[in-house]
Amino acid sequence: MKKSTERTLRTWILVVAYLALIFGVSSIPQSQLSRTYFKVSDKMAHLAEYAGFGLLLTVAFRSSFRRVRRWVLMVIVVLIGAAVGALDEIYQTTVPGRERELLDWVADVAGVLIGVGVASGLNTWLTWRRTASGESVREHRRQAAPPTRDGR
Repeated sequence: MKKSTERTLRTWILVVAYLALIFGVSSIPQSQLSRTYFKVSDKMAHLAEYAGFGLLLTVAFRSSFRRVRRWVLMVIVVLIGAAVGALDEIYQTTVPGRERELLDWVADVAGVLIGVGVASGLNTWLTWRRTASGESVREHRRQAAPPTRDGR
């Protein structure tokens, strides 16, 4: 298996594992005490949880679709993140002690946006480092891209 294919597969495995973690945490019933005590930090937890999801999803999409414009991938990631957040909130209504909250979903979407921003910032920084070290961005993309029909 080629290195780029292997790397792409690993990123998608991480995305799926992270999704399992999100829904696994959502499956834990909450008591009345924890619901009251963690009300504010609950939004921060949603923000952090979905920031990680947005970051991993952005990396996975970028490694899979290198020729698609970045802004298109960002929009796709945010839409998928928003949909997953909505499904998560709907799912939580089936778990004892859990409820569906619009503000939780807003925190989920904000988290995805943060994750996309962090992934974009890291990508920009890594590109800058490659350029500063003498390797052109074009060379890097050529090495990462699959060979054309004539073998280049």
